Amino acid sequence: MDHEFTMPEVRPEIVFIHELVRDVVAGKVRIPKFQRPFVWRRDQMIDLLGSIRLQYPIGSLLVWEADVPLASTEWVGPVWVSLNNQGIASHVLDGQQRLSTLVGVLQKPRGDQIARTDLDDPERWRIWFNARTKNFEHPKSGEEMQAWHFPLWKLMDTIEFLEECRRIVDSGHPESGAFVASIQDLSRTFNSYKLPVIRIKSTKLSQAVDIFARLNSKGQTMSADQMVSALSYAENQDGQPLFNLAEKIDELINRLDDLDFGGIDRTIVLRAFLTALGEDIYRTDWTRLTEDKRAELSKGLPAVIAETGDALERAVKFLHGIGVQTNRLLPYAMQLIVLCAFFLRCASPTEAQLKFLRQWFWVSSFTARFASSNPSRDGYLVAEFRDEVSQIAEPTLLKNMRLDVPAEPFPATFDMRSARARTLLLVILSLAPKHLDGAEVPEPWRRIAEHGPNATGKLLATVKSKELASSPANRILRIDLRDRSQAKNWLLKLAEKPEDVRGNVLESHGIPYDAFPLLMSGDADAFLRSRRDYLIQIEKSFMESEGVVPPPDLEPKLSAIDTE
Repeated sequence: MDHEFTMPEVRPEIVFIHELVRDVVAGKVRIPKFQRPFVWRRDQMIDLLGSIRLQYPIGSLLVWEADVPLASTEWVGPVWVSLNNQGIASHVLDGQQRLSTLVGVLQKPRGDQIARTDLDDPERWRIWFNARTKNFEHPKSGEEMQAWHFPLWKLMDTIEFLEECRRIVDSGHPESGAFVASIQDLSRTFNSYKLPVIRIKSTKLSQAVDIFARLNSKGQTMSADQMVSALSYAENQDGQPLFNLAEKIDELINRLDDLDFGGIDRTIVLRAFLTALGEDIYRTDWTRLTEDKRAELSKGLPAVIAETGDALERAVKFLHGIGVQTNRLLPYAMQLIVLCAFFLRCASPTEAQLKFLRQWFWVSSFTARFASSNPSRDGYLVAEFRDEVSQIAEPTLLKNMRLDVPAEPFPATFDMRSARARTLLLVILSLAPKHLDGAEVPEPWRRIAEHGPNATGKLLATVKSKELASSPANRILRIDLRDRSQAKNWLLKLAEKPEDVRGNVLESHGIPYDAFPLLMSGDADAFLRSRRDYLIQIEKSFMESEGVVPPPDLEPKLSAIDTE
């Protein structure tokens, strides 16, 4: 990292949107590779366009000008951009999400451009202006373009703009003239809209990155992984990245995605790297690091990437072995960090160590150990698993966590944002849910991984007691994901099945056999009360088998919403 300091030259200016879009496509304005991927939701994109239509300010862009190009992405949204432009280029340090939205929505990819195949939501770039409601819209699946719809990717191309206006006039719609007038107003607004751009010149790469990090730490949205990625970024004399943490995090998440854990937060991956380095996993003051400390971090991170990836993979495979097949069912993300810390030092654990890890996992899940995170306490626990538990052949106790703490009570409501609810769901899935014919549902967890809360549905739509209506007792795994009706409808068909099949299917969904007559008679509240009591006992037995102390009070209680 360059220690030489040069006074930066800062030059504010005003630029038209259409000029910015043109310069991005031409490679004169670029997105550095240390920037995070595009993460905006559809509603954020719509809000940005709405602000421009109303001529509200949308903030300034911060760019760094350099005659030596910085390694940059070839894609801005769905648009492939040229990186062959010679001479001075402007690298976007702040405003990437806004600029990417404008380019991706307003710039139609040329026919000779290669197609991008790695987008998770390619349709988010297709936005219409509804000239009837004066709103921007994402087309619904299968929706056909109407006379009042104008595709925004044709707004800044004169020929296509005129052709589209002609289509609207030729539609014969009685309000076509008014629609075209609204679209013309929109065109004038977008073509005359200006953005403030702050250009930084005469600085080294390290200083530009420092400005980027400091700006984003002052009230802007920037996660720890972005901060460290920016501050540890470096290039060689040829302009090629020496190390790009953002890229390494992407690679590791893709690796974990093969194990159905690709949905973990990027900050969790950063914490795993910091665990391997022995650094504070909750550090926030990254911009205050000394140059020597930054250099140490930049040197240390590349050295732990491979071993941390292997440790995370071992941790995920351990979780698979105890029934946690996807990150969407993991009660606490910090559990993955603790397990990673252990597997960093112990690649081949003993049977006693595996048994201890299993007990620790279920105790921390049922007792809400990470519900309100305490950075110091969590840091000590991570270090203990890394440096001590991993070295003990038959661990039995922890200094930084008690294993004899009673579990939290059965959750009064079902909400998958609650770690306690996810823990209960793991118990229910361990029952191996079955179809009506008695055959097991293959990989029932995959429904959770792909559909989240929608993978479960209401058992009964009409319940007198509000408490029972929202209870986990009134939720069940959807057998047919297309069927959104109450599960009672298909459960009643079990009356036609042999008694042994009926009993096996009911119990596989956590329903006591003797509660079935209550369901058939229509006594919803009594049925759900019976099922709730049954689930409480199933959980109690599960806890005891895993070395967890059951709650002293078995009455359901509200659980905290805690997605960490």
